Amino acid sequence: MATRRTYGGAAPVSAIDNVDVLASLLDIHRLRTVVAGRVDLTPPWRVDAKPTGLLAILVQSAGHSHLVPRDHGGEPVVLGPGDLVVYLRDAGGYLHDGSNPATPTWQFKLPPEVTAAPAPLRLAQGEPVTSFVCCMMQWGDAPRAPLLDSLPPLIHISAQEAAMSSQIGRVADMMVAESATPGPAGTRLISRLAEALLILVLREQAHDLSGRPGLRALSDPLVAPAIKAMHADPGSPWSVASLAATCGLSRSAFAARFTDVVGQTPLSYLSDWRMATATKLLGTTDTTVDLIAEAVGYRSEAAFRRAFGAALNCTPREYRSRRRQEDRVPPG
Repeated sequence: MATRRTYGGAAPVSAIDNVDVLASLLDIHRLRTVVAGRVDLTPPWRVDAKPTGLLAILVQSAGHSHLVPRDHGGEPVVLGPGDLVVYLRDAGGYLHDGSNPATPTWQFKLPPEVTAAPAPLRLAQGEPVTSFVCCMMQWGDAPRAPLLDSLPPLIHISAQEAAMSSQIGRVADMMVAESATPGPAGTRLISRLAEALLILVLREQAHDLSGRPGLRALSDPLVAPAIKAMHADPGSPWSVASLAATCGLSRSAFAARFTDVVGQTPLSYLSDWRMATATKLLGTTDTTVDLIAEAVGYRSEAAFRRAFGAALNCTPREYRSRRRQEDRVPPG
């Protein structure tokens, strides 16, 4: 009779191999669309935005835009037709037509609920010269994962680069086409296409050759098995030694490699993932707090409560109550 190999009491190797780490990260962080649609402008124009904490995806469909994010060294990013930007951590900034007016002609204000108007937002006196499709998304309140936090705040992909990655180019083209002639549920479609675009861009970041820690860990054969193991079974009593065994490395070699590629130590990553998993269980199930504590690797409910409070500044029951109130609010 065949037996299944396990590491440290963890999930079977086959289950570990089947873990999709990127999907689990996006699932935990519950991206929610706040604004989606097309913006038309005529020069001279400048659109300012205060920091919102939102993830923004912008696809230029006509004309040129000069993006000046506050946390990008003040250097503008020039967008031409077919270019796109993923702004992972919005710290505010402004867009302009190239003339860089001293004062804003328009001010972006975050709406209280999802904007779902299919018609383009016309910030124009006459025939528009510049158009872009924009989708802004809100992160959930789970502890942020270092694999995502270590990414550059702004990722710019030119039209030529998008064409080389045919999937990115096709999805961006679909967003532009839908914004030009929106059909039923057009705003929802743009939102879903923006989510697909985000996934494709993050996939490319997993193969980044800059040496920056983060998502490239998912394609590192000496680290990825350990990350998959933690995502497959966060409740297992993992140690640095048992995680190193999943990668076929010595304890010291594994710890050094993991810290270099991921950006934090293995046990620190494990602690963060356990808390993120706990937020999902609290928000989507009726499982009792003591059983959730056990499921994410804590020997006692008291220890889990202390760790949860330190990570999220509230008790598990307070978090569950808040999540349920949020989920009862109907989408805009």
